[in-house]
Amino acid sequence: MPRVIDWLPLPIIFGSYQFAGWVGRRLARPSVDRALLEWDQRLFGTNPGVWLVDFLPRVVLGLFEVFYFSYYILVLTAPLVLYLRQGRGALWHFWTTAAVGFWFCDLLFPWFPSTPPRLLDSIFLYGGPAQAVNWWVLNHFSIHGNVFPSSHVAAAVSFDLCHFRYNRRQGWLFGIWAAGLTVSTVSGGYHYGVDAAGGVAVGIAADLLGARIYQRLR
Repeated sequence: MPRVIDWLPLPIIFGSYQFAGWVGRRLARPSVDRALLEWDQRLFGTNPGVWLVDFLPRVVLGLFEVFYFSYYILVLTAPLVLYLRQGRGALWHFWTTAAVGFWFCDLLFPWFPSTPPRLLDSIFLYGGPAQAVNWWVLNHFSIHGNVFPSSHVAAAVSFDLCHFRYNRRQGWLFGIWAAGLTVSTVSGGYHYGVDAAGGVAVGIAADLLGARIYQRLR
């Protein structure tokens, strides 16, 4: 029984993501595409997604598409590695941190509905098997909207920092994973640059707040 309880947060996290999409569709708020593009210009001085596609070779863009797909592996691997190496306590520390990051993004999403850049600019349709798989998954299982801040990035960053608290070597490995995934959200047109930047901020905050909440719960 404890093993089942230890992994219940996974379907809860997925369910909250889907529920946020349902709420967003019911609210039917106007799109903030223009505002996010303006924020990108102010923060980066350019459209970072378009710049990456123009600057990076197609092989590298394909590699980042693999990084983007690896998010689905990361969600399973990050808690499993911590559980196997550090035990149940570390796993629940992880779930506490993850919940803070995911739920913050889910609460904000309905109020900032936007269209992913990949659906607005054909420059992101550079092809390749990895991109084809990513688009198929998103077309069938996503909430069909952009998320500000990026929950992909928030999760990857908070997962990495949680691992870093227990094992620096693991932290560096998950840090490389998080960095590649962060860039992939922008280079593939899945998010605006400010989505990724916001995701990094949320990930850091989730690590700090999650650690404090976990200590109090203990």
